Amino acid sequence: MRSSNNHRPGILVVIYMVQQRISEVNFNKDTQYYKFCFYGFFKNLRLFDPFLLLYFVNEGISYSQIGILYAFREVIINLFEIISGVIADVVGRKNAMIAAFVSYIVSFLLFYGFSSFTGFLLAFFFYGIGDSFRTGTHKAMINAYLLRNNWQDEKVRYYGRTRSWSQKGSAISSLLSASLLFYTGRYDFLFLLTAVPYVFDLVLLSSYPSYLNGAKGMSKDSLWLKVKEHLMEVVMAMKKLSSVRVVILTSGFTGYYKAVKDYIQIIITGLAAKFIIIPQVSNEQHIAIYIGLTYFVLFMLNSVASRNAYKVERLNKTLKVGLINLQQSGYVLGAVASLFFIFNYPLMALLSFASIFIIQNLRRPLAVDYITKHFDEKMMASIMSVESQSETLISALLALLLGILVDLSGVGWGIGVLSVLLLVLSVFAGTFKVKN
Repeated sequence: MRSSNNHRPGILVVIYMVQQRISEVNFNKDTQYYKFCFYGFFKNLRLFDPFLLLYFVNEGISYSQIGILYAFREVIINLFEIISGVIADVVGRKNAMIAAFVSYIVSFLLFYGFSSFTGFLLAFFFYGIGDSFRTGTHKAMINAYLLRNNWQDEKVRYYGRTRSWSQKGSAISSLLSASLLFYTGRYDFLFLLTAVPYVFDLVLLSSYPSYLNGAKGMSKDSLWLKVKEHLMEVVMAMKKLSSVRVVILTSGFTGYYKAVKDYIQIIITGLAAKFIIIPQVSNEQHIAIYIGLTYFVLFMLNSVASRNAYKVERLNKTLKVGLINLQQSGYVLGAVASLFFIFNYPLMALLSFASIFIIQNLRRPLAVDYITKHFDEKMMASIMSVESQSETLISALLALLLGILVDLSGVGWGIGVLSVLLLVLSVFAGTFKVKN
């Protein structure tokens, strides 16, 4: 290959051209692309998220009760998950998303109004319903949009880029929530303000093109028959052992991530106690500064990870190998973080634990691509809901177990035991499959 620029060495020209080829985007950043991006941005402006576990602890809720709350939320999601996906495919994905965000807003208002274990259960009930109608449905809409435009080969890159906006929303949210808590000292106020961006998302979803709804429209008499038919299609698809393996592979690590992610707040609290930045402020304000800055940096890194997830796909022989490698690396980092926390190295514990967040955001676009390659697009919202249901079931069991372990032995040992247990199960599952 000859270079038009004679003074550039040949090998550098080759590297340059490869980099240019890799950086090419083979889809248009049209209006709908930005709607997908801003949807994720507003969705992740959950101002309460960086302080949720600390809020419960501050209200006198034990770790076992926190485990019950998280498990209850996941059980509610589980109960509504498949039927919500079927409803989304039958009566309209856009309509299901709008219903989800209405339920979220009700949940935030309940969190603001109550401060007891029972009140939190009720709030999580509506939050779980919102999650059950949202998870999988929006991914199915993106998948339908890519198919319509013949961009399915760009699925990992497209989804990674739109997901990166979600992480930017989380990053901005962490700074806003830390600032609000610093000046007001009120956790409950964060739930009330979170309702505002969710109203914006309601308006945004209403503007999505009608073909992304996915539903053809039908009479009430035929609706139930269609639901039953659709459920049978999903059941038949999931009867295959290979299909079950696909869903478990894509959902297992996400269940672990959802169960442990809020415990980073405890690790940050330990770091804030050891390294005082501003002696003049209160302990709560000091923790707010640490959490806000930590989450901001973390979610910005997550945004970069999502945008570059497609590169991880290229570094591994197959999508499946990449997913397994990332999964097991996450479990190892969870165990390492627990050891650092136990032996009072909070900074190293935080760095190790934060890597789990990055792995999740590298892994998720690959998982979406992997699962969409194994199932028919017309039932994609249902299949995504099945996968999400698997996540919630795993997350519920792990959250409950982790809460009990933490109450019995502390945060460090609890996370460590859970991480090692899942790592052993993951390695054993891989070995068992090879033998069979």
